Amino acid sequence: MRTWSEKYVDFMHYTVPLKAKVAGNYRFPSEYMGQYGTFEAVRHIYQSSSQLKALVSDDGSELHVSKRYFSTDTEKAIQDIRTSWREANGLSDD
Repeated sequence: MRTWSEKYVDFMHYTVPLKAKVAGNYRFPSEYMGQYGTFEAVRHIYQSSSQLKALVSDDGSELHVSKRYFSTDTEKAIQDIRTSWREANGLSDD
């Protein structure tokens, strides 16, 4: 059972369009963002990575991901993108 409280979280974005039944028809302050936001974010990371861009289809509609290595690959790609951006903009790693 979900026991979220507005004391700690006052607004939420969600991607699964299911609404849980709650007493008194209470609705937590939230906004449905759709499922494509996550896809677009991951696609951007893959396309920006020199090592992962080959895993994006030519038209950008498909990603080839590994269930086993997805989080590791994504984390490495984010770190590479971050490092490249910081170097390009003359920022130290402090």
